[in-house]
Amino acid sequence: MGKVHRVSSAKWVLSAVFAVGAGAAHAVDYPPDGLVVDLRYRSAHIDQVGYTKPANANTVRFTLGYLWKFAPEWSAYVEGTRVFAVFGEHYNSGANGNTHRPSEGDPPSSEVSSAWVAWDNGTASARLGRQYVSLDNDRFFTPGLWRQNPQSFDAVAAALKFDTGTTIKYYYLDEAQRSVGHDYPDPTQREWQLDANLIHIDQKLPLGTLTGYDYFVENDTNAKYSWRTAGLRWVGKYPFGDTGTALGWVAEGARQNSWRNNPQHYQADYHLFELSYGFSWASLKVGDELLGGNGKYAFSSPYGSNHGFDGWTSQFKNTPPNGLEDRYVAAFGKIDPRLTWSVTLHNFFAENINQRYGSELNAMINYALRKDLSIELDYADYHRHSFGSSERALWATLEYKIGKQGGY
Repeated sequence: MGKVHRVSSAKWVLSAVFAVGAGAAHAVDYPPDGLVVDLRYRSAHIDQVGYTKPANANTVRFTLGYLWKFAPEWSAYVEGTRVFAVFGEHYNSGANGNTHRPSEGDPPSSEVSSAWVAWDNGTASARLGRQYVSLDNDRFFTPGLWRQNPQSFDAVAAALKFDTGTTIKYYYLDEAQRSVGHDYPDPTQREWQLDANLIHIDQKLPLGTLTGYDYFVENDTNAKYSWRTAGLRWVGKYPFGDTGTALGWVAEGARQNSWRNNPQHYQADYHLFELSYGFSWASLKVGDELLGGNGKYAFSSPYGSNHGFDGWTSQFKNTPPNGLEDRYVAAFGKIDPRLTWSVTLHNFFAENINQRYGSELNAMINYALRKDLSIELDYADYHRHSFGSSERALWATLEYKIGKQGGY
């Protein structure tokens, strides 16, 4: 596929969706009637060393979508997202110029966050249009729904399932709509022009699932994020009879190489080892994640989740040149269906040299007031040793949800 088609990528996405949606006779059952609503208010208070004033970010996300199942095996979906600040912008959104306060990357914005048409017969499926891409644990590709503005891609997706327990997925990504939002003043941050081919294969095993992946990404907007990343991932869980306890594990390894137009010529390794044990209401987990670096260039994951890895204060939005190793221990659980909790302690180190970056404590509690309404508290405390800035942050979130964002 050539580069010339990118100029009007958003137009062909919307045209395809509305053309199909216009022919829909009626919507089939999709509670409630295909409607998707997400209304989320979040208050963030951030104290960071080096700033005389804390950040107080009060933001609201309103997402409205609708899914049409207009024929057997066919569906179409369109979704819009609006993010706005309330009680004033007393934080650095990256777009408001408030650089005298700590950063919280949720600038006000309006956008079409999803618009696609899809076919699915249960064995084979295909989807065309603006869509969320979530692979494995979201480390490499994610919709990033922690942020108020989601990340979506103008893409073609296809999947094929076999009776052997094998699932093959393929994505072609044309453009990334970044989580800074459509109204962000810097165009090189809000939209990235891509030429990306993602291959992802899952194989169910007697113990867990084995995944192989190979991601070829050319980024024409930010060439330093053009890379090929290939790896293997094994995830499993083994219950111990009727005791209610289970052993869980993740073992993953990958290698990243600079690709095509990337001016930085490098090779970097990645691994993730994780072991958990316990009950549904309380379990323990230990893990080690490494993003390699050679002192000049390091493993990068710009299309993946920032908040879900390496601590919630986002000290490591970009991997340090000497690499990043995160050694962590966590306790987590679910007390009745309505209350979930977790506590995690991270210790961060360089890979290429003997250097400790710092440590961070993360704690979360989420309570479902009812099926469509929940409240969550998140706390993070980063202590600097040799990298970043010491920081404490508290987030309080109230969210009302109907259906699933993205339409699937």
